[in-house]
Amino acid sequence: MEYKEYESFNLEKLRSQNTHFSPKPPFQHQVEAFKKLSSTFKLDSKEPRSGLLVLPTGAGKTFTAVKWSCDHVIPKNIKILWLAPSFYLLDQAFSTFCENARDISHSKKTLNIRRVSSNPSHAKASSIQLTDDIVIMTIQTAISNLHPNNQDGSGNKVETAFRKFIEHSKETGLFVIVDEAHHSPAYGCRNLLIGEKGLRELVRNSNILGLTATPTYTDKARRGWLREIFQDGDKGVIYQADKETLIAQGILARPNYIEVSTGTEMEVDDRLYDQLVKQHKDLPESIIEILAKDKDRNNFIVNSYVSKKDTYGKTIIFADRWFQCEYIKNKLVDEGIKADAIYSHIDADPGSADARNKRKEDDNKRILDDFKSNKLDVLINVRMLTEGVDVPNVQTVFITRQTTSSILMTQMIGRALRGKKAGGSSDEANVILFFDDWKRLIDWVDPRDGGTKPDGEKPEKGEHYPLEYISIRLIEELSKSIENDGVYPIEYKKIFPIGWYKTEIVYANSDNNNDSMEPFTEFVMVYEHTQSKFEAFISSITDLKLLDEWSKEYLDDKWMQPQVEEWIDNYFDKETDDIGRRINSDLIKIVRHIAQDNLHSTPPYHSFEEKEIYDLDKIAHELINFSNPQLNNYVNQEFSKAGMLWETFYKTPNRLLIALQLVINKIMTGGYGSKVPTSTSKITPQPPKELTEKEKEKVKRRDGYACLCCGVKAEGKLQIDHIKPFCMGGETSIQNSQTLCAICNRCKGRNEIDFRCNKTKLSNPKNLDLSFRTESQYSVRTLTRIVNLFYHCKAVDKIEWDGSIRGYSIYLHPDNNCQWLLEHKAELLKYVQDRLGRQAYKIGVTTKK
Repeated sequence: MEYKEYESFNLEKLRSQNTHFSPKPPFQHQVEAFKKLSSTFKLDSKEPRSGLLVLPTGAGKTFTAVKWSCDHVIPKNIKILWLAPSFYLLDQAFSTFCENARDISHSKKTLNIRRVSSNPSHAKASSIQLTDDIVIMTIQTAISNLHPNNQDGSGNKVETAFRKFIEHSKETGLFVIVDEAHHSPAYGCRNLLIGEKGLRELVRNSNILGLTATPTYTDKARRGWLREIFQDGDKGVIYQADKETLIAQGILARPNYIEVSTGTEMEVDDRLYDQLVKQHKDLPESIIEILAKDKDRNNFIVNSYVSKKDTYGKTIIFADRWFQCEYIKNKLVDEGIKADAIYSHIDADPGSADARNKRKEDDNKRILDDFKSNKLDVLINVRMLTEGVDVPNVQTVFITRQTTSSILMTQMIGRALRGKKAGGSSDEANVILFFDDWKRLIDWVDPRDGGTKPDGEKPEKGEHYPLEYISIRLIEELSKSIENDGVYPIEYKKIFPIGWYKTEIVYANSDNNNDSMEPFTEFVMVYEHTQSKFEAFISSITDLKLLDEWSKEYLDDKWMQPQVEEWIDNYFDKETDDIGRRINSDLIKIVRHIAQDNLHSTPPYHSFEEKEIYDLDKIAHELINFSNPQLNNYVNQEFSKAGMLWETFYKTPNRLLIALQLVINKIMTGGYGSKVPTSTSKITPQPPKELTEKEKEKVKRRDGYACLCCGVKAEGKLQIDHIKPFCMGGETSIQNSQTLCAICNRCKGRNEIDFRCNKTKLSNPKNLDLSFRTESQYSVRTLTRIVNLFYHCKAVDKIEWDGSIRGYSIYLHPDNNCQWLLEHKAELLKYVQDRLGRQAYKIGVTTKK
C-alpha cells in the first residue's frame, strides 16, 4: 500500500474491512521490550520519564516502538512527536504506524498521521494541525519551527503550526520518540529536547523515548549529555537486546562485507571536494548522472552478479536512476537471470515514449510481489526499498556507489539483515560495496565502522587503520615525483603518518531540500614533524571560550575560515604541514569534536605501530645492490605476502617499484637525479625468502595441519611463517618455520615468536594487546590467540568455559607466570563481555601441574 504525506484513518471502518486481520507477531526480545517500556513510562501520572530502547540494526526498533505506542500511548489520546535526524527515516516510521493502525484499541475512533520535512515528498511544517495525533518530522525541521525568528507585517513574531501543536499537547500530553538517539547530545537536538526553551520545558509532563542500535552511553567522553536526556533505566537504558544473541537465534544475519572496485577513475575539483568534505553533502546529481550512465561500469555490476549468482542468491541492487535500473535489468535478463526493476520517477521529454510508458505504482507493486514470492532473483530499485519495505529472503544487497550518508547506508544494508527466523534465507548476508577510484581523499561511509566499537578501543591491526588516507597521500606524492622526472624529493618520514586522531562530529545539512543531521567518523593524520604542533594546538583549544559556538551542527564556512587561518599561522607551517591539502579541514574536525563533546575531551589518538615495516628509506638501503630483476622480484613477493599492506598503500606492484627506484636513486646520487643508475658492484646472491612447496608441506605435516598459535585447523588457509623474521636475519628453513593461520600470522607481524615452544622466553611481561581481530563466534580461539601472543609462545594448554563460575578458565603450560595475565584480568573480562558478547563474570588463570 502506498501512503501519502498525511493519512487520516477511520479506525472503526478499517477494523470492519478485514475481520480476519492477523497482526504481526513480535519476537521474544520485542515482548520483553514491551514489558520494560510499560514499567518505565507511567502514562497516567504527571511524572515525566525518559530512557533508551537499544536494539541492533534489523532487530525491529521501529516496529517495537510503534507497536507499544499503538497499544499504550495512542489509546490515551496522548500526542506523539516522532523525531529523526534524516528524512530517509521518516518513511519507515510513517508506514509502520499506518500498518499497525487497525490494531489500536477500540476506544480510539480516528487516527491522523503526518510526516513533515523540507523534502518535496513530505508535508510542510505549516500544514500541521491540532487534530494530528502523530507528527513524524526531522529534527532540523522541528528546531527551525519551535522558536522561529520570523515576523509578520506588523513586526510580531510568527507562531508556527508546530509550536501551536506543542502548546496544544500540554492538554493532551506529549510522548516524544527520538530515532538514532545516540546522536541526541548534539547541540541542536539536546536543546530541542531539554534546553531552556525545549520540549521538556514547554510540556513539563512529556516523556522521551530514544531508539538506537549503538548505546554510546558507555563512552565516557559523551555520556554526560546523553544521561541528562535519558535518565531512567540502567544508565539510561530501558531495554537492550544483544546482537550476537539475536544472530545465534536466527533473527539477525551476520553481514559479510565485500568491497569491489569498479576501476572507474573520478576527478574531484575544488567545488566538489568542498561539498563532500567540508559540507558533508552526498554526491551531487551531476556526478550521480555520470556514474549511472557509464555502460562499462553498469556492465561490471551485472557481471559481478552473474559470475557469483549461486553465492549471492536473492539480491536487491540499489541504483540511482530509472534508466540505470532498466539497463542493468535488461543485461541480467539477457544472461538468463530473472530480474526486474522498480522506480517512481522518470526524467523524460513529455512527448517521448519513455514518458508515455512511465512506470505506474501498480507495476511497482506487481513487481515487488513477484520478488517477494520468489518469481524474481534480482530486484533493482532507486532507493524505494530503503523505507522499511517488508522484503523477506534477501541474501545479498548491491550498493552500487559510495555515499557520505551513514543513515542511507544503514537503511540499504538493513534490507539484508534478516535471519532465518525472521524470514531471511541465510545466517549470513552479503553486502557488496562497489567503489570508484577518486583522485582526492573523500570521507566515504564505512559500514563496518558503524560506531559500535566501545570508545578508546584500538583498531584491529591491518583492518581498521584509516588505510585509504595513507594510500591516497602516498600515491599523490609519488605522482608528483613521476611527473617531475624524479626531481621532486620524496621524504617518506614526512608523508607516512605515525598515527592519527579519530574525530566524531555531527553535521547538519544546510540544503533546504535535504534537511538532515548525521554523525561522521573522520581521521586526522599525524606525521613525525606535525605531532608536537597538533599537541600544542589541541592544548590551547581546550581553553577557548569559543567552543559553544563551534558545537553547533551547522557552521558557515565563511564564519570558520578566518579563525582557522589564524590557527594555521600560529601553530603550523602551511608550506610543509599541509600534506594532501587537508590542514584546514583537519583543524576544523578537531575543534568541532572537542566542542560537541560534553566534557570537551580531546579526540583519541592512535599510533600506527607497524609504520617501520613500510619505511622505504630504510628498505632502500637494504636493496641498494639489487639488480632490476631482483628488485622486481622483491616487489612481487612483498605484494603477495599475506598480512602485508603494500597493495593497500600502492595499489599496484609497479607503483611500489617506481617508489623504491626513486629512493634508491636518491641514496646513490646523494640528491634527486632523474635517472636510476645500474649498480656496477658485485651482487651477492640473496638467500631464498620462501620455502619450496615440498618444504611447506613438511612443515604443515609436522605442525599437525593446524595454526600453532590459535589451534584452528584450516588446511587451505594455513600459512608458513618465519619464526625469526627474514628481515631480522632469520633463515629460510624448515627449522625456522611454523604453521599459522592468516590472522595469527598478521598479528605476529615481524616479531620473533616461536609457537612451537610452550615456555615464554620473555624476562618481563609485556602489555596485553586486545587490538587483534575478534572472532566473536570463536571465543576460545580468540582468547587463545591473545594469551599466546601475550606470552610470545604457545603458553596455553587449554581454555574452557566454566559454568560453575560463569566464566573462562585458562590453563597455562608449566613455567609461564600466570600472575602476568592476572594483572590484566579486569580488562580481559571486559573484552570478553564487550567484544566476544559473552555474559562472563570471572576469568581464572592457572598453571598446569
